[in-house]
Amino acid sequence: MDRPFLVLNLDDTLTWQPALLAAPHEWVDLRHLEGKKACATSETLSAIAAALHPHQDVPLCFWGAGEYHYVTLLRLKALRRPVTLVLFDHHHDAAPVQRGVITCGDWVRHALKLPWVRRVVWVGGQEPELQLYLPHPRILRVTDPTPPEPFAAWARRALPTDDVYVTVDKDVLAPEDGVTNWGEGDLRLRVLLHWISLLGLHRRVIGADVCGEWSLNPSQVVPNLQDQKAIRRNERANIALRDAFAAVLGGPRPATTGRTG
Repeated sequence: MDRPFLVLNLDDTLTWQPALLAAPHEWVDLRHLEGKKACATSETLSAIAAALHPHQDVPLCFWGAGEYHYVTLLRLKALRRPVTLVLFDHHHDAAPVQRGVITCGDWVRHALKLPWVRRVVWVGGQEPELQLYLPHPRILRVTDPTPPEPFAAWARRALPTDDVYVTVDKDVLAPEDGVTNWGEGDLRLRVLLHWISLLGLHRRVIGADVCGEWSLNPSQVVPNLQDQKAIRRNERANIALRDAFAAVLGGPRPATTGRTG
């Protein structure tokens, strides 16, 4: 990449990926922060937002397990410009909201309350997790995970803004390409990379993040053989995603859209 990516160290999962971390990156350590796994209070969110603030111009961010996917909401809050969120996730993350906290399962509902988030496009694979899924007028569920053809025509209908933000939870991937502790999807990595390339061709990708790491058992000090296999598979996916986003992030406004949101 021409510039470093950001690593938000929430759970130490990325410390086991030396090939990914060999590239230039900025490191924010939040392991000490309490009350952050799966859900966060307003105080915890404020602490994470404060830690992210000096790095808000870094377009690509990696963090740990999918339990922290609500961090995408904080990245979106900092944009304050018309944007479409493109979500690649085995889960919709749009469950009914819970009082007093934001969770990894409902953060999309909170994102839709931001006036500059015009739409969420959810690509969940062929058989995504639909438990507690309630349709929303500004959530477009893509039922065929293969990028639509012709993509330009689909983008004109589906992506109402010139700018898009892309978030990836690797639990959307087929087990051949990515592994998590809480389930697996069926989207092949090559298809996901094709999506990213097409989004960059037809829209301006202004930010992206990647989560969905393999977590060690809390009693473990080092990865066992099963852990090592899962970590290496995820690291390969992360490197491929890093390179794909490097090719599209911060590109020029597409001349063909003629839309401002």
